[in-house]
Amino acid sequence: MAARDDSVIRGSLITCLILLVLSLALNFILWSWGSGQAEERATIANRLNDVSNGLKNAEEKNITMQKMLGAEQMTQDEFDSFANSSSGDAEFDALATQFHSDMQVFGQDVGIQDRHYGALVDYFMNAIRDRNEQYGVARDDANKIRAQAAADVATARAAQQKAETERENLAKQLEDERTQFAAYRNDMLTKMEQAKDSKTKSERDLQALQRKAGTQVNDLVKQTQMLENTIETQKLELNKLRGGRFETVQGEIRYVLRGGKIVSINLGSADALRPGITFGVVDRDDTARLQDADIKASIQITKILGPHLAEARVVAMPQIGNPIIEGDAVYSPFWAPGRTVRIALAGGIDIDDDGRPDNEILEGMIKAAGAEIADNGERSGRIDPGVRFLVVGESPKIEGRDEDVAAAELAALGEAKQRATEAGVTVIPAWKLQAYLKTLDDSLTTPFGSAVRGDDWQPEPVPGPSRRRPVDLPDMFKQQKERVQRTNEIVSP
Repeated sequence: MAARDDSVIRGSLITCLILLVLSLALNFILWSWGSGQAEERATIANRLNDVSNGLKNAEEKNITMQKMLGAEQMTQDEFDSFANSSSGDAEFDALATQFHSDMQVFGQDVGIQDRHYGALVDYFMNAIRDRNEQYGVARDDANKIRAQAAADVATARAAQQKAETERENLAKQLEDERTQFAAYRNDMLTKMEQAKDSKTKSERDLQALQRKAGTQVNDLVKQTQMLENTIETQKLELNKLRGGRFETVQGEIRYVLRGGKIVSINLGSADALRPGITFGVVDRDDTARLQDADIKASIQITKILGPHLAEARVVAMPQIGNPIIEGDAVYSPFWAPGRTVRIALAGGIDIDDDGRPDNEILEGMIKAAGAEIADNGERSGRIDPGVRFLVVGESPKIEGRDEDVAAAELAALGEAKQRATEAGVTVIPAWKLQAYLKTLDDSLTTPFGSAVRGDDWQPEPVPGPSRRRPVDLPDMFKQQKERVQRTNEIVSP
C-alpha cells in the first residue's frame, strides 16, 4: 500500500510539471504573437502620421505657391519669413529665398498685396515703357547736343586759330622774357653770392656777439647773485639795526651867529633838507653813546643856503654853562639824509585814553616833526619797506563791545604787524612815538622798536673828575628862564 501511494504521488508530480511546462510554452507563444501585432500597428500608425504630415506640408506649400503667384494674399510677416525659410525642404527653401530676393525689384511704394510673380510682368512692362519714353527724350537731347557740339567745334576751331596766333606772339614775347630773365638771373646769382658772403660774415659776427653776450650774461648772473646775496645781507643787517639801538647823528654845527640864536649846519639841498625840520643839538663829545646823550638845544631850519649848508634858528636855548659850539652834532628821529622819514599808523590809536581814536592829532604831531604819513598796506596787502616805523595802539578790548567787530580789529592789527615784520619795518607802540614827541628823556635813551622805556636806561656816569660850572656869572645869565632846553625833548618851535 505504501509503495502504491508513492507511485501515485510521483505520477501526480510529473503530471503537474508537464502541465506547467505546457502553460509556459503557451504563454510565450501568445506574448510573441501580441508583441508582433503591436509593432505592426505602431508602424502603420507612424506611416499614417507621415503621410498626413506630408499632405499637410504639401497643402501649405501649395498655399505658399499660390501667394507667390498672387492667387492668395500674404502678410508682411509671411513675406519677411521667406528671407530665412527653414521648412526642411531644400528646394522649397531655395525657391522661397529666391522669391524674397526677386520681390526686392519693387520699390518701397508698392504694397505687400502687389508683391508677387503675377504683378512682376506688369511692373516690368511699365518699367520698359518708361525707359522707352526716357530713351526717346534722351535721343532728342542727344541730337540737340550733337548740333550744339558742331557749333561749339566751329567756335573752338576759330578760337584755336586765334589762340595759335596769340601763341606765336607770346612765344616771341617769351623769348624776349627769357633773354631778360637770363640777364636778371646772372645779376641775381652775383648778388646771391655777395649776400652769401655777407651772411657768412654776419653769422661769424653773430656767433662772436653771442659768445660775448653769453660771457656778459654769465657775468651779469654772477653780479646778480652777488647783489642778491648783498641785498639779503643788508636786509639782515637792516633788521638788526631796526631792532636795536640804531640812532645816529645826521650833521653838525658849522657856525654860530648872532649871539648863539642863529646857527648853520652842514646839511642842505643835496640832502633833501627843507625848511621847518627840527633838530636836537648834542654835544660833540656825547655822540659815541647817542642813547645816553643829552640834548642841549633845539633848532629849526629856516633857510637852505647850498647843497650842504643850511641856516637854522635856535628855538630852545642851551643851558648857560653848555652853549652851542662849532662841531656839535644835530639829530632828528623824523628825518634822514636824502629822504623823508615815513611813518605808518595801524588802525585807530587812542593816545589820551578817552575811548576815541586820536589819529588826526598824532598825524599833525608827526608832520610838525618833519616826517610823513605812509599807507599801512591795507589796500595793497603789503607795507612799503621804505616805511621806517609802523605805530600801533593798544590791542582792542573785547569786553563790553561787539565781539565780531573787536575780533576783526584785532585780526587787522595782527595782519599789519605781520606785514611790517615781513617788510623789515620796525613796529613801535604809540607811547613810544609820544616819547619821541613829548616825554622828557625817552626820545634818545630808547630807540624805536624797543620794548623798554627811558626810565629803564639811565645815562651812565662819565668817568673822571666832574666839571664844575662857573659861579661868578653876570646877572643877565643867572636870570635865564624862558626858551631854555631843559629836557631831552626836541622842542618844537
